[in-house]
Amino acid sequence: MQAAIEPLGTPLVREGDAALSRLDDLGVKLHVVHTALDAGDVALRQATPFHPVNAGGTSRWQETVHMLREGLAGYGWTTNDDRNSPRSIREDGRIAVTTTRGDDATGDPDRIPSTANPRGSASARAVQFNGIQTLFDFIEPQLPDMSAEKTAGVETWVLLYHRTTDGELRSELSLPVEIDNRGKIVGWKERLILPVRGFDAEVATPVSAGPVDDVEFDIIAI
Repeated sequence: MQAAIEPLGTPLVREGDAALSRLDDLGVKLHVVHTALDAGDVALRQATPFHPVNAGGTSRWQETVHMLREGLAGYGWTTNDDRNSPRSIREDGRIAVTTTRGDDATGDPDRIPSTANPRGSASARAVQFNGIQTLFDFIEPQLPDMSAEKTAGVETWVLLYHRTTDGELRSELSLPVEIDNRGKIVGWKERLILPVRGFDAEVATPVSAGPVDDVEFDIIAI
């Protein structure tokens, strides 16, 4: 695991109209995000006791990614899978969006969330690149294969989601800049807190079978 970049301080947190305005600036439509989150929750509910125990979480992630990318494609975003990275790239090539499950601080403006599970070297590269952009352009990349990312200037934003035990699905679109020595993304430059989705609290979330319930992949610039 590569060392984390230095913490960059308290993130800028936007809520309510400020978050929605910034979301619009990024070219991400709220209804597209909500459609994706809803589809993921439906996929989660399809898991039965006869499925593998991580089936619900994996299906939710897959369907959330599917519907987010399909929805953004209608607004000019392109689908990109370099190194098996399921991303959406904005039409101008400056912004990328990817999706993963967050911990129970996701969507809480008063707490700092992290990814629910360790990510790996691919995410470490993308997070460090975001941090290098933040810290000034003249800083040299610290990972050996990051020069292409730095030249391309792509910022990778993460759609985090977390389903609570009382039926709320909390989410945020945030810009990561720090990953810890366990491989979890723990630091953010900017966080956009999105409206909460409400669901049936009686539907239990299947237990994860391993360290991840989604897929670790390389994030690279195109």
